[in-house]
Amino acid sequence: MDPKIRNLFLLLFLLAFIATIVIYFSTDKDMKLTWWSGGAAIIFYLIYRFSKR
Repeated sequence: MDPKIRNLFLLLFLLAFIATIVIYFSTDKDMKLTWWSGGAAIIFYLIYRFSKR
């Protein structure tokens, strides 16, 4: 995978991770939205982690 695209997935992971924490505290601990953003973070991390050639 192209390193620029790989770095994009790393950036998306970091943003989703921060969004998970922000959503958890700003929505009065709404677990449905927290799980959605946490799941997105996990998906982005797995794509980043296993995208090496």
